[in-house]
Amino acid sequence: MLNVIRKFFAKKDLVDESLTPDDIDIARENPSFVTNPNKVFQLLQQLIIEPPRCTITLNNSDSLFLTDILEVDPDFISFSPLTPSSGNQLLASQRTLKLSTVLGGIPLTFNLQNICVDKSADPICLKAALPEKIYYPQRRLTKRMPTNSTTIEFKGTSRDTGVSIQGYVTDISRGGLSVIYNSNRGNIIRSDRLSYCSLILPDNQTIAFELTVSSSKKPLLGSNKRHLGGQFENIYPQDEKKLDRYLSTLERQQLRKRRD
Repeated sequence: MLNVIRKFFAKKDLVDESLTPDDIDIARENPSFVTNPNKVFQLLQQLIIEPPRCTITLNNSDSLFLTDILEVDPDFISFSPLTPSSGNQLLASQRTLKLSTVLGGIPLTFNLQNICVDKSADPICLKAALPEKIYYPQRRLTKRMPTNSTTIEFKGTSRDTGVSIQGYVTDISRGGLSVIYNSNRGNIIRSDRLSYCSLILPDNQTIAFELTVSSSKKPLLGSNKRHLGGQFENIYPQDEKKLDRYLSTLERQQLRKRRD
C-alpha cells in the first residue's frame, strides 16, 4: 500500500481539483466558521489532545474513509493513510479532501488541498497546509422549537454502517433537529453522517436531507429508545422553504399560547 501511495504522489502533473458544491461554501463572516489563522491552529491542536474518529470524503466517491490526525504544526497538518486503502489511490489523483469529525460534541469540518506524502516520517504519513477555515458551529444559530413527539416522523440511514433508523422529532430549527428512535437495530454515534433522511410534516409534505450527528444519548435503563441531535446538510432550497413555512406556523402557535 505504501508503494502505491509513493507512486501516485510522485507524479508532477497532478490536478488540484476543488471540492464539489456539497462542500463548504459560505461567507467568512458566518459565525459557524473559524477563519482566524491562530484560532484555526489552536482548534486543530485540540484534535491531538482528544483524538476523535475522522471521516474523509473524496470527490467522485460515495465511500467514506477513515484517518487519524498525527501532528499539527503552525504550517501543516499530518495524518495517517486512509482506510480502506483504496482511498489513497483516489486521494493521490485529486490531492484534496474533506475531513469531518466531532470536537466537544460539536461537528467540525474542513477542506485540505495540495496533499503530499511526508517521506521523512516513519511510518509514512500524509500532510497538507492548514485549512483557511473550519466549520465549527459553537452554538446553535437558530432556536430549536419543541414539537409534538408523534407529529413529525423521521427516517435516515447511517453512511458508515448502513443501519436505518426511524423515529419522531422532539425539537427542530432551521438548522437542525433532535430525534427519539428505537435502538434495537443498532446505535448511531456522534460524527455519524445520516443519508437519505426524510421528515413528514403535519401537512404531509416531505423534506429530504442529510444529517451530521452532533449528539447521541444512551437510552434510559429498561428502555430501547435513544436520542440524537444533528445539523441539516444538503437540504434542497425548496425543502428549506417548506421547513421555514412550518416553523413560522409553529412560532405563531407558541406565541399565541404564551399570550393566552
